[in-house]
Amino acid sequence: MSQFAIPQGRFHLSAALDDAIRRSCAAPARDGEQAHPIFAFVAALGGLGVRVGDLCRGLGLAFDKGAVLGRCWIDYAAPLTVDTGYDVAAEIVALERKASRRFGAADHLTLGMTIGTGGQTHARVQLTTIMPVVA
Repeated sequence: MSQFAIPQGRFHLSAALDDAIRRSCAAPARDGEQAHPIFAFVAALGGLGVRVGDLCRGLGLAFDKGAVLGRCWIDYAAPLTVDTGYDVAAEIVALERKASRRFGAADHLTLGMTIGTGGQTHARVQLTTIMPVVA
């Protein structure tokens, strides 16, 4: 689905943000520079070059009628570290209309995002968002 270009974004992973996430989920304190693994997900969405809702609306999808996260897949290539800026590149992997028991039909948008710095990939994230089809 390369006809819709998503601008590259950036995410700065600060030590303070990592500390706050760790406190919020009672995770152990950081030992060294390695950030909590949830930051692959946080950086993917927080560093996306456009808001997910704006992207969906731009594609003509009914994001405001009840979008839900259908699936999340994360592949870690290298640890993310604190006090580092990450580039976030994204593309539309798939956009499918499927039958839905609840809505009659639903659009499934899958985004693929790569988080990296200095040419090195640190994580790949795929998110599928499901939205009802509204007539």
